[in-house]
Amino acid sequence: MEIYTHSSQETQLFATLLAQHINKGQIIRLEGPLGSGKTTFTQGLGRALGIQRAIKSPTYTIVKNYPLEEGEFIHIDAYRLEDGGADTVDIDAFMHPNAITLIEWAQFIEDYLPNKYLTIHFALSDDFNQRRLTLEVVNGTHQDQERLEQLVKTWKGRKEHGNRS
Repeated sequence: MEIYTHSSQETQLFATLLAQHINKGQIIRLEGPLGSGKTTFTQGLGRALGIQRAIKSPTYTIVKNYPLEEGEFIHIDAYRLEDGGADTVDIDAFMHPNAITLIEWAQFIEDYLPNKYLTIHFALSDDFNQRRLTLEVVNGTHQDQERLEQLVKTWKGRKEHGNRS
């Protein structure tokens, strides 16, 4: 399924909407080139989950934990693990039922990840501000797929009625 955003604010708004459709234990993989909106999306999701402090990509620390009222939000940036080293990070410790775990550059730690997740691929377009987000539930339940379809339907319905931010 695809959606489009036309600004950083819209990307964050979509992340806010996603926050209403995910549960604890969710693994979200963000894929796409540098500058495609992954960190912007993460900031919007974190704010929607109630995180007040600044959210920055943990490129050098690899993992950043943010406590939530119930559980935690875990942000993993595996970019620096492209040439190896994932075995030095206890990835399993960050994949637990009380957390929402978001992973950028997940392809670099593929062997350490569960096979059930939501993937969001970010693609740049000729219009500098526009992003195409392709969403897919991988090995999820029928209910996971229905939640994703409802999310996309809500987003597109909002756009059709001219409600852009």
